This record gives sequence, structure tokens and C-alpha cells, in this order.
Amino acid sequence: MHQHTSHLASGKSAGFSHRVILAAALAMTLAFGISQGHAAPLKVSAGTTPSSIPNAFLDLKTQQIEGVMPDVIREIGKREGFDVSFDIIPFSALVQSVVSNKIDLIVAGMTPTPKRQEVVDFSEPVAEFGKGIIVNASDKQNYRTVQDLKGTIIGAGAGEETADELMKLGIFKEVKLYTNGADMARDVALGRITAAFNDYPILKAQEAAGAMQGTRVVDGFIPLRKVPIAFGVKKGNTALLTKINSGLAKMKADGSLEAILKKWKFKD
Repeated sequence: MHQHTSHLASGKSAGFSHRVILAAALAMTLAFGISQGHAAPLKVSAGTTPSSIPNAFLDLKTQQIEGVMPDVIREIGKREGFDVSFDIIPFSALVQSVVSNKIDLIVAGMTPTPKRQEVVDFSEPVAEFGKGIIVNASDKQNYRTVQDLKGTIIGAGAGEETADELMKLGIFKEVKLYTNGADMARDVALGRITAAFNDYPILKAQEAAGAMQGTRVVDGFIPLRKVPIAFGVKKGNTALLTKINSGLAKMKADGSLEAILKKWKFKD
């Protein structure tokens, strides 16, 4: 009888111990599930430009940051679990801002170059584009390459690599340099220059906005070269860069990246 009582007591003790362990495990599982389900998304601060349409810009009507690069990074954030806030920073200050930890990420029409890559790690390319041209609206000639502009006066942005490349060709009557696209477009409309070179997506965005009066964008013009644009993080920030590249890969695979590029005229 004593032995039987002892066995029952032992069984009760074992059963109690087992229930305690199960309850603790269940509590941990629930707590983990709750913490996972309600975890706040990672916050990422991005530096962007105020008026680089269609790469990244501030829409004055909505006061929202818009453009191909903001659209893409927002979609990546949804897929990879982070929210993006934007700081408007001059393009020339973006690299220093990410290096000094003022921002986590560069979201702009920035091309990876050897000098920038010394301090910035870039994502896989988001898009590629080259220079397009505008000509006078009455000019119906079918320009396809720079050779078709031989002997004419053309315009290009001062300080840009394209301007140097055009001058080195030595085939134009003159290469005029401009500090802003509006002055260049005006001279095309007035017939002072035959063609003006600018980023093709920018020209298409301006055309769609009705800002190219007296000129037309030459579709199908073959640029001297195409350059990629990508997101940039401080060198060594592999955690954020991995998330961005993972999201980009998914967007390329399911066609959502191409849809955004078409929306902003990076693709026909």
C-alpha cells in the first residue's frame, strides 16, 4: 500500500512537472508569436534630390517624394520589412551624408563610379539610361545617332561627361554648354541650336508635363553609352544592402520593377 501510494505521488509529481514545462513552452511560443507579429518595421532614412524628375523629386502638389527610385525602394521595403523616410539633400551632398551617417541610404539617380565606390556600396542596377535629344518641333529629320548631327550646333550640360565626349568627337560646328536644361530647351525652340542633349527619361518626363513647348523628343535616338543608376549605402552596411538586393531580385522576377520603369518612361 505504501509502495502504491508512493507511485501515485510520483506520477502526480511527474504529471505536474510535465504540465509546467508545456505551459512554459506555450507561453514562450505565444510571446514570440506576438512579438513577431507586432514588431515595428525597421526604419531607414533616405537622402533624395528635390527636382530630378523622373529619378526622384518632391511633388509640390502632394508634398510627397516621387519618382522611379522612391517607387522602387518603397516596394522593396514592403517586401523586406522596412519603412523609408526621406530627407531632401542636394545631389552633391548625398555621398557625404551617407558616409557621415546622416542618412542610411541614397535614393537618387546616382551612377556607381570608381570614386564613389571608394566610400559607398551600391546595389544591383535599378535601371539604365542614356542621353536623348530634343530638336525644334518643326524639325522632322529622323536623327538616330550623333553622326546625323554632324556640322550642326548642339547643346549639352556644362561639366557633364557627355559634353566632353561630344567635344572630343570633333564633328560639330559648335558644342554650347548650359548650366540648366530650361535655357538649353529655349535655344532649341528659338532655332539657336539644332539639338540639346539630356537624360532621356528626364526629357520624356518634361515632355509629358507639357514643359517642352516648341521642341520634340527624338524617340529611337541611340545614345553614345548607357549608364546604370543604383541605391547606395555606407561602405560595409551589408545588412541593408542585402535586403535591397533581395527585394530587387524579387521585383525583377515578378515584373513589378519593369512596370515601375515603364510608368516613369525608362522603358517604352
